[in-house]
Amino acid sequence: MSAAALSKFYWGFLFIMVDFRLNGIDLLPDIVGFILFAVGFGLLAAESDYFNQARKLNMVMIILSIFSIYEAPAQDGGIHIAPDWPLGLIIGICSLVFTLLVVYNLFMGIRELAERAGRHELAAEAEQRWKQFLILQVAGAGAFLIIFIPPLAFLYIISLFVASIILTVLIMGFIKRCEQSL
Repeated sequence: MSAAALSKFYWGFLFIMVDFRLNGIDLLPDIVGFILFAVGFGLLAAESDYFNQARKLNMVMIILSIFSIYEAPAQDGGIHIAPDWPLGLIIGICSLVFTLLVVYNLFMGIRELAERAGRHELAAEAEQRWKQFLILQVAGAGAFLIIFIPPLAFLYIISLFVASIILTVLIMGFIKRCEQSL
C-alpha cells in the first residue's frame, strides 16, 4: 500500500512542480498532480494523521488548481495587470498557502513512516526536502517584488528556474527511494 501511494506522490510532484504551457494551456496541469496526491493520501490516511490532514487540505487545492489550467498569454512584452487581478491575487495566495500545507503534511507523513520503519536517514531527508520546498515557494512569491528591477529580475527568475529543476529532481528521487524501502 505504501509503495502504491508513494508512486502517486512521485507522479503528483511532477505535475505540481513542472509548469509547461502552450498557448496558455498547462500541459502538465496541477489539478492532475493534486488528484494523484488525493489517491495517495487516501491509501495512507490510516497510517498517519499527517496524511489524513493532507487529504482534507488537498481537496481545496484540487478546486483552486482548476483556475491555473489556462492563463491567457501576454500579448506584448512588459508587465501586464489583468482586469481581474484582485481575484487572481486572492486565488494565488490561497493556492500558495494550501500547497504549502498539503506538501508539509505529505513530507511529515513520510517522515513518520520512515521513523517507524527505522529509516532515520529518510526521515531526516523528508524534513530537508520540506524546508527546501518552502524556501523555493517563498522565493517564487518574492519574484513579484523584484520584477520591477529588470536586470536583477532576469537573473533571479533564471536562478529560481534552475533551483526548481534541481529540487524537482531531488524530491522525485527521494520519493522513489521511499517507494522502494518503506
